[in-house]
Amino acid sequence: MKKKYKVFVLEDSDIQITQIAQNLMQDDRKIILAESIREAKEIYNHIDSDIDLFILDLKLPDGDGIDFLKYVRKSSGFVPTIIESGFITQNIKNNAAKLGIVAYFQKPIITSEFNQTVSILLPEKNQKKSTLEKGSKNVNFKIKRA
Repeated sequence: MKKKYKVFVLEDSDIQITQIAQNLMQDDRKIILAESIREAKEIYNHIDSDIDLFILDLKLPDGDGIDFLKYVRKSSGFVPTIIESGFITQNIKNNAAKLGIVAYFQKPIITSEFNQTVSILLPEKNQKKSTLEKGSKNVNFKIKRA
């Protein structure tokens, strides 16, 4: 049986949440969603197993996605992380490299590049059911393949 990857998404834009979720739902993945750093910390502290990938927005209503990443790394060490923002500067790219962030995407995200990056980081593919979770609410999506 293939592993069901856990992907933690920290994003406050409904449009980006929809786009990221649609891209991630193509394979067998549990998607954990938070819309603020406060909510992300609360959810993260109650997760019973390891996260395989973080996708973090930089600009959030209550801070910066990098702050959340530093918080996570205190307890978990290195976890592959993708950052995405409408404001990717050279300084952000340099800081991302220092923090070991594996990829960064300028919004709007180019779907093909995003999917390729995720498939490299989460190599097992071709399952047909994924779960989107926010807090204690689960929503199952079944993907029909042609």
